[in-house]
Formats: sequence, structure tokens, C-alpha cells
Amino acid sequence: MATTEPGDLRPAPGASASLVAGVARGGAANLIGAVIYGLSGFVLLIVLNRSLGVRAAGVVVVAIATFNIVTVMAGIGTSTGLVRAISHLRATNRAQDIPAAIHIALVPVAMLSLAVTAVLWVSAPQLAEIFASGTRADEVTGVLRTMVIFVPFATLHAVVVQATRGFDTMLPQVLIEKIGRSLSLPIVAGGAAALGMGPRGVGAAWAASNVPALALSSLSLYRRVQRAVAASGAPPTPATPIMRREFWAYTGPRAVAQSSNVIINWFDTVLVGAIMSTTAAGIYASGTRYLLPGLFAADALVQVISPRLSGLLAVGKRSEAASLVQVVGGWQVAVMWPIYLITLLFPTPLLTVFGPEVIQAKGALIALSIAMLISTPTGPAGAVILMAGRSRQAMIVTLIVLVVNIGGNLIFVPRYGLTAAGIVWGASIVVAAIIHTYQTNWSMGLRTIGRPAFLGVAISALTVGAVGVAARLTHGDDLVGLLATCSIGGVLYGAGLWIFRSPMHLDSWWSGIRRRSTPGPNDAALPAQGSV
Repeated sequence: MATTEPGDLRPAPGASASLVAGVARGGAANLIGAVIYGLSGFVLLIVLNRSLGVRAAGVVVVAIATFNIVTVMAGIGTSTGLVRAISHLRATNRAQDIPAAIHIALVPVAMLSLAVTAVLWVSAPQLAEIFASGTRADEVTGVLRTMVIFVPFATLHAVVVQATRGFDTMLPQVLIEKIGRSLSLPIVAGGAAALGMGPRGVGAAWAASNVPALALSSLSLYRRVQRAVAASGAPPTPATPIMRREFWAYTGPRAVAQSSNVIINWFDTVLVGAIMSTTAAGIYASGTRYLLPGLFAADALVQVISPRLSGLLAVGKRSEAASLVQVVGGWQVAVMWPIYLITLLFPTPLLTVFGPEVIQAKGALIALSIAMLISTPTGPAGAVILMAGRSRQAMIVTLIVLVVNIGGNLIFVPRYGLTAAGIVWGASIVVAAIIHTYQTNWSMGLRTIGRPAFLGVAISALTVGAVGVAARLTHGDDLVGLLATCSIGGVLYGAGLWIFRSPMHLDSWWSGIRRRSTPGPNDAALPAQGSV
């Protein structure tokens, strides 16, 4: 079997058209969900800032940050663990072991989330004193306590809905989380604010949305597990010590890594609230919101490719895995580079949407845009490490990045404020990309950077980038330049993608969406590709 040599930048041969098309189908559906999810987040922040005011909105943002941190930590890495375990069991014809794997994961999560709820309720006043920098602490305490009772629901929902990805489908996550729940958040939060319920009511409404989401995601996972076990022709097997040891040997390090990741993503917001004020935290969270659409888009593709990567690597198909990763890396660049070129060149009109105060976060947005432009072409290297079973490597990388993030924030945010927080977050992103790229491309010998990514960079820079620079020089950082870049640059960018659609495998994307692909000769050994 051919393998990808560390020094070879050419796409690895052997990824079948149907495999790429399967990723395209799931990726297209998940990208649509990511767009809706991202837009709903924008609307939610606008609703909070406009209905509660920037000060009160900052209280809710700090509470949401705390809620998200403890929820991910209570999940102890089982979401990724179950995706890998389920896809691996299906690829090796052991579907009868899936119920045991789910039981091994969910029982500790349920118990820990209840314990976290009790601890957070008791410690809410102390946390509020820290996060609110001595001001508005009573409000933060009240909001935290109204939200904390929903921690078990949120934790279990996050694990369960992610676990459905192990069946090579994005449908539950897209419909339940990225469309259903995300669309409900601005509505319930705005309704609570309109009824005069204040930050407490808004926070409770936001957190309570996890209750119906958990019911729907649990039903979806249950049905898929039942079908998989029935198709195996064997009765479900009970959990064994060996199964527990194998699951937690992978998931344990992942728990540390996921906890570190969520701290990296939210620590700067919490620290800004602690050092400066909850108002500043709300401004920073709103100003850096433009980072998230690209991250959601990248994550949408990673979530689709992860179970397929696990299946390919489980049966030794490294060449196909490398080729698939390079294709998806090109798609990530195609989606993300235009976004961050625009946020880099025109931060002022974009930030004004949230209110005039949010322009204070311009420096942070510029720093994050530069970081994303640098890191995106490296491809989904982190997913390769995880799906290869190297969760300890991933944990070590995350801990290194965590030290960079926390140390940088503690040193520079008190002195330089919001811009420093953005620069430190951006530095954390670049450091993670560099280490992941080294591990996969040179240590593992599985090339993640290929021709699709280079083409995506060139097309973006010569169309959106060139038009944006010209508009910025002639009109400045204003709405006219932004609109000109989006319209003229967007048309040229679309034309560039059309011309290079074949080398970037965009024709495979379209064929996959239209379900016109035919199975390739190598697909027989791959895990079954579920429809979306």
C-alpha cells in the first residue's frame, strides 16, 4: 500500500470518489448548520446588547462563559471518545459492543455533572467576586445559580448529540443543536428580556434550552444504536474491564485536552471580566464573535471527517486518509480565508453592528484574523492525531497551548486590555497549528497540507484580498469599502473557485451533495457511510 512520504506535498492517491462525496454530503449539511449556528450567535449578542444594555449583557456573557467551561469539563472527553469508539466498532464489525461503550461513557458523566452542579451552586458567590472584578457580583451570582441546575442536561446533551456522529451522520447535530437550539436562543433570550426578567431570566432561558435538546438527541442516539445492534445479528455485550480500560485510556487524556481547550476559548473573556469589568467582557465577547463563523465552518468539516478517518486508520488505509485530509483542508481554506481577509481589512463597520462601544475590540479582532489566516492552511491536523488514537499527544499539545494562553493573558491583559487578550488568543491558535502540523506531517508521516489548500489561499488573496486592499486604500475602514469587497471580491472569488473546481475537488463536493457518486473499489473495507 502506498503511503504519503513526509516530504511529498502532492495529494496522496487512493481516496475514492464516493468517500469524498460522502464527506461532501455531510460537510454541506454541517456547513449549513454552522452558518445558522453562527448567525444565531450574532443575533443573540445583538439582542443581549440592545435589550439589556452592554453592562447587563456582560453579566450574562460571563455567566455563559462559566457555564460552558464547567459543562465541557464535566463531559470528561467522552464526546470525542464515543465518536472514535462507535466508528471503530462499526468498522471492525463489533456493533454489538456499542451499547456497552455508551454505558461506560454516560454513567460517570451523569454523576460528575450532578456533583459539578452542587459545587457551582455553593461556590457561585466566590466565583462571581472573582469574575466580576468586585462589581455586579450579586447579579453574576444570581445568574449563575439560575443556570447551574441545567448543567447536567447540557453536559449529557453535548455528549449524546456528538456520539451520533459515530454513525457517519450529521443530521442529529445539525437539526437539534445547530439549527433547532441555536435558533431558539435569541428568541427565548429576547422574550425573557422583553418580559422584564433581566439577566437572571435571560440566563435561565438560555440554559433551559438544553432540556428539550437532550430529549431529542437521546432518542436519535437510541434509535441508531438499536438499528446497528440488530444489523450485527449478535446480542449486546455487557461492559467488560478490558472495554473500560481501552475506552478510558483514550478518553482520559482527551478529557484533559477538552477541558484545556474550553479554558483557552473562554478564559480570556472571564479574565477580562475579572481584571477590567463585566462590561469589558461583554464588549470583548461581542467583538471577537467574528472569529467564530470560520471556526464553526472548520469544525463542521472536521466533525464529518473524524469518524471516516477513524475507520480508514483502523483498517490501515493511511494513503486514503492523507488524501481525504488534504481535500478537506482545501475546503477549509476556501470557506475561511475570505472571511478573515474581510474581518482583517474592515473591522470597524463589522463591530458597529453590536453597538458603538464594541469598536474597542478592533485590535483583538485584527489579531485573531491574522492568526486564522496563518493557521487555516495547515488543515485538520488535530483531527488526524485524535482519530489515530494519539489522545495523549493531543493532550500534551493542548496543555502547552493552555500555558501560553493563561500566561499571556495574566501578563499582558492587565497592562494592555482587550487588544492583548486577542493577541494572546491568536498566538495560542498559531502555536497549536504549528505543533499539530509537525506531529502529523513529519512525526506521523501523514501529509495534511496539499494542493487544494495552496489553491484556496491563492484564489482568496487574488480576489477578495486584492479587492479588499484596493477598497481599503480608496475608502478606508468603512461600510462602502466593506460592501465593495463583499460584492466585487465575492463575484471574482466565485469565478476563481469555478475555474479551479476540479483540483480543489469542488466538483466532487457538488456531486456528493446531489448524491450522484458511485462506490469506489476501496470502499468495501470502509465503515458504512450513513446518509445525512
